[in-house]
Amino acid sequence: MTELGHGSNVRGIETVTTYASSTGEFVINTPCESAQKYWIGGAANLIIDGENQGVHAFIAQIRDEYGDICPNIRIADCGHKIGLNGVDNGRIWFDNVRVPRENLLNSVADVSPDGKYLTAIKDPDQRFAAFLSHLTSGRVTIAASAVYSAKIGLATVIRYSLTRRAFSVTPNGPEVLILDYPSHQQRLLPLLAKTYAMSFAANHLKMMYVKRTPEMNKVIHVVSSAFKATASWHNMRILQECREACGGQGLKTENRIGQLKGEYDVQSTFEGDNNVLMQQVSKALFGEYVAVKRSKKPFKGLGLEHMNT
Repeated sequence: MTELGHGSNVRGIETVTTYASSTGEFVINTPCESAQKYWIGGAANLIIDGENQGVHAFIAQIRDEYGDICPNIRIADCGHKIGLNGVDNGRIWFDNVRVPRENLLNSVADVSPDGKYLTAIKDPDQRFAAFLSHLTSGRVTIAASAVYSAKIGLATVIRYSLTRRAFSVTPNGPEVLILDYPSHQQRLLPLLAKTYAMSFAANHLKMMYVKRTPEMNKVIHVVSSAFKATASWHNMRILQECREACGGQGLKTENRIGQLKGEYDVQSTFEGDNNVLMQQVSKALFGEYVAVKRSKKPFKGLGLEHMNT
């Protein structure tokens, strides 16, 4: 849903779609340069009878059967990146592109043939939340994959520290394994322990998602947001420490640490900027605290149960 001018503020995206009841088509338009779809996004603000109904997603054909760009569409590459260059991220502009009414992804809301806006979720905030709920699966996946990446880095650096030696304690004595130095233990072993905790947390989150019920949507949203940010930040710290702890050997691509840093750096900002996500988490936890104190009921969910005692 990212555009050149908007990312975290999804409601502020500028691509607009209007409905033409005379032809039964939606008309998608990029009204200004900051509205260009950046990294490829799939949403626009839907205008019905002059009223903005909020963000919705549409299917629009970009190329024809021969691979040529369809009329009234312009695309461009985003350029070389620090990682993930196997993915051709691009930009898209729409010049009043018409798509059939059926091309609206309508699990949250629909538009009738005569142009009436139909939805069972009347509250705009709840409708917006329902539209963005699919991001949760991405955050669950990111949290888990960030832990996997940290494990690879740690396995490499600890294996290295159990073979590399430096300096002798006695004249002409054997050099000491670098992992036997307390300073090396202090830089790596706490991170190893924290990664175990992160691994348990990621597995817990995956099971929460697999066994989810509609009543758990809020809890899963908050927990997945928190774990996504925490795990991806942890992963980048791990990989940098691993790079340094391998000395010059950490620069070699065969060790994968540099590659992992480049490929996973994006996790800090995509599927939700980490700082923004943690502000959402803080707001949700504080709101839960206030609600429980007001109702005098025990804490249940969101990891706050320990406060009941």
